[in-house]
Amino acid sequence: MLAIKRFVTSLIMLALAVAAGETGAADKEAALKAGFMFNFARYSEWQGLAKPLGYFKLCSPDIEFVDTASWVLHKQRIHELEIRVSLVELDSLSINQCNLLFVPTAYRKNWLTVDRTLLSHTMLVGEAPDFIHQGGHIRFFLLAGKIRFEVAPEELKKADITMSSKVLRLSRVVKEEQ
Repeated sequence: MLAIKRFVTSLIMLALAVAAGETGAADKEAALKAGFMFNFARYSEWQGLAKPLGYFKLCSPDIEFVDTASWVLHKQRIHELEIRVSLVELDSLSINQCNLLFVPTAYRKNWLTVDRTLLSHTMLVGEAPDFIHQGGHIRFFLLAGKIRFEVAPEELKKADITMSSKVLRLSRVVKEEQ
């Protein structure tokens, strides 16, 4: 229960910080998604980080998201590691050093061509309706004007990532198809 309160409290704090600033609707949505991703990472355990970089690397091919997330997550830490938000090309080898990769809907076609072997220990978060069925782990969706998320815990487990059951209770769980 304490973890859920912390998760919700940190989202509220991030939302208030965003609301206090002069930001557009798209920036607010990106800021909230960055806050969700911060908490996804905070309440998950990697059996082995993608690469021992000495920092936690959150990546996206979307420059606007990278700019917003850099601002929102400035000086935040994940498992005692500094967070660095990086712009990446989905068709480059640099994606193999990401601990968390966010793929916005606009990059869906690029996502379909990504070599998934480069992302063996990377948490994959997206927005496209079929993102989880295309190898993703977590997907954002809107419900009644609010950002919600669904998680495929078995897919996370295959990437050697375990998400807290307390966070999973806040999500819509997607089970593996038989």
